Amino acid sequence: YLSQLQSKYSGYTADNFNIYFGKELVIYYLAGSGLTPAFGYDKEAGKRTKEIVGQYLEAYFQGFGVQRVKLPKEFNSDAISDLSKIELVEPEACEVNGRIFVKASGIKAVK
Repeated sequence: YLSQLQSKYSGYTADNFNIYFGKELVIYYLAGSGLTPAFGYDKEAGKRTKEIVGQYLEAYFQGFGVQRVKLPKEFNSDAISDLSKIELVEPEACEVNGRIFVKASGIKAVK
């Protein structure tokens, strides 16, 4: 049964995002100290690499708390101001060891 559960929720998918957060989620951008680098991972060595493969932003998911969202490394958040209501573009989520991870292809401000 556990292997079925793990295979059902393995990997990033849009369905997982909807299962964990629903479709009526309100999200606010937290500019803080800005975007932080997301480094690659070497599975054979079992550690992260120095290669930057993306970047993280922090967002407040209403009802869920603060969540780090992984974005492409070329993403620029300069046009979005602190505490702006945002929408994730093509959000996906996965669960690893009871922790939920979120990634998106971008964000856009919502009015």
